[in-house]
Amino acid sequence: MARSDAPLGLKPEEHSQLLVYHTDRLRVAQRAVDKAKEPLKDAQEELTARFNEAKADLGKGYSRKYLTSLLEDVTAQMRDQVTEEARRAQDRATLGLPVYGAQQDLFGAGAAQMPDEARDAMFWELEGFKRGRNGALEEIPDGCPPRFHQAVMKGYEAGQKLTQADLLAAAELKAKMGQPDAGEGDEPDLNAGGEEDQEEALEEGVRKLKRSGFTQRSAPANEDVVAA
Repeated sequence: MARSDAPLGLKPEEHSQLLVYHTDRLRVAQRAVDKAKEPLKDAQEELTARFNEAKADLGKGYSRKYLTSLLEDVTAQMRDQVTEEARRAQDRATLGLPVYGAQQDLFGAGAAQMPDEARDAMFWELEGFKRGRNGALEEIPDGCPPRFHQAVMKGYEAGQKLTQADLLAAAELKAKMGQPDAGEGDEPDLNAGGEEDQEEALEEGVRKLKRSGFTQRSAPANEDVVAA
């Protein structure tokens, strides 16, 4: 009986013979690939062990991802790295993120010389600014003591106002460039609408946070001290 799936001109026994021939060749090739993978697997296990050892010795923050990025940086062109780092620093500053070397109060001796309370207040205000800059303050930041809620709100409002001004200017620029609005069709948020709408959105956001208890009376400075 002829096979319906056999190429034209092949007899059933010829098709079977070719099947045995090709499966045998594929089996041999697959074994060669599997054997070649064994050293790779051993090398990958050794690499993982060395990453784990490095993380244990170097401490918190030295993840495999971070260490891998350092290894990749070693092979990159210096000129390209300088250009990328400069762009990254500018972009981080725009979004309210810390930039080493540019904010003396955040790093090194500048931060170490500040009183603990003042330094903490500064950090929480900058946390609020960062979130305001990116429209991302829907709840109390994790770990924020009540006495620093006002600092967070102060930074948030400053960041939101600056972002609104940038969005308005960007919308005008895009109109001049004749490009469609990249955010068209997105759900409205604090960063949407005209200048008056944005101001109202910010005020509504602040009212919402106040209703949630975010800006309720701050606890005294010694709130974390347990009475004897």
